[in-house]
Amino acid sequence: MVELTAAAVFGVYAIASALVLQLVNTEVRTPYMDEQFHIRQAQWYCMGAFNKWDPKLTTPPGLYIVSLAVRTMGACTLDRLRAVNCVLGCILFWTVYALIRQNTRPFRAAIKALTLCMLPTSFFFAHVYYTDIASLLCVLLAQLLSVHKRHVWAGVVGGAAVWMRQTNVVWVALVGGAAVERWMRENGVVSGGLVQSVGQLVQWMKSPRRWREAVWVAVPYAFVVMAFGVFVRVNGGIVLGDKSNHQAGVHVPQMFYFCAFTAAMAAPTVLTEAQRYTHAVTSRPVLSTAVGLALTLVMAVGVNRFTVEHPFLLGDNRHYTFYIWKNLFRSCWWARYLYIPGYVSCMLGVHAALWRAPALWHIMWLVCTAAVLVPSPLLELRYFTVPFFLARLHMPTSLPRLSIELAMYIVVNAVTIYVFLYHPFVWSSEPNQLQRFMW
Repeated sequence: MVELTAAAVFGVYAIASALVLQLVNTEVRTPYMDEQFHIRQAQWYCMGAFNKWDPKLTTPPGLYIVSLAVRTMGACTLDRLRAVNCVLGCILFWTVYALIRQNTRPFRAAIKALTLCMLPTSFFFAHVYYTDIASLLCVLLAQLLSVHKRHVWAGVVGGAAVWMRQTNVVWVALVGGAAVERWMRENGVVSGGLVQSVGQLVQWMKSPRRWREAVWVAVPYAFVVMAFGVFVRVNGGIVLGDKSNHQAGVHVPQMFYFCAFTAAMAAPTVLTEAQRYTHAVTSRPVLSTAVGLALTLVMAVGVNRFTVEHPFLLGDNRHYTFYIWKNLFRSCWWARYLYIPGYVSCMLGVHAALWRAPALWHIMWLVCTAAVLVPSPLLELRYFTVPFFLARLHMPTSLPRLSIELAMYIVVNAVTIYVFLYHPFVWSSEPNQLQRFMW
């Protein structure tokens, strides 16, 4: 009965995904946007031309290696290569389900897995040939193996994740850190809240002989991180190919945008869990006001000094972020400051929704999210997908809230996919080429 319940929910996802893939392949008959680079590179690999590399590509060849499986069915056509991501999306469902199922009833776990896999910035890319789904799948599969204490295999899959996207090395470090943190909790090294855990950790670190087992847990993940460090040294940076348009910087407001995205995508859960802090706010008004003002001040400095407007952001009107930035952030010089109270509320709401997560994991997740997002000068909502998944997996699971989230995602997916397929437009500079709106 357990497997039948999950299988039935998976069937709904698989049918919906297959239908969307068919529509995309019917309406979009040529590689679109970055697909042209990915498709060309994958086809070179399928022909055995492993020494050829498109200089426009900035990510490793992991997806193209996986796509070699298509050769067993014949030529690596556009339709078949897109189908690779559709299949990976189906595997993603079962990976997410397995992560949730450990402490959740089968039907609820299946619905939560369905909801997460329908996240608009993830579901869309399961039907075009981008690296997002393969990247996300490898990170979560490494997490699943780590939870089951298959640390060597988790390190291997973590290495594969880095071959999908370089920044996944940060998530491999998080998976390894979480594995060590779980070992510490299971062996009584840490317990309780953040302050108590830090104190216990400091005491534990004073006895190096007790570190041995924890170090062995961390070794497979540390090996991936160190190997990536060697790659960066040899390559002269983390980016492959076109380095000029992918220079790292300090883009602090990325964390504010991410908190707003997370609060919006998990709104039913975030709003409900945030009510737990209502009593704390009302019972300590002076402290709460001081914290709110301090966060507001810090964010104001971050917005003022570290807002980055990448040339690509306003140079391409095919992305929704173009319209978000143009209409919400560029309408006047002070517009970007108007959203600071909202950022504060979203940040506190996300923090409240993660109250069940171990304190040390929560800190590590924040640090890793900042390490991935802050250096990125370009605002792209799909960059938020991996940290959102990791956070949402640690948030409470309630069927009513999940139902609302799922309904939200279905509506957003229906609208954005419909617009992508049936409302193309034409640039005057490329009159023979259809342009489409996408994430």
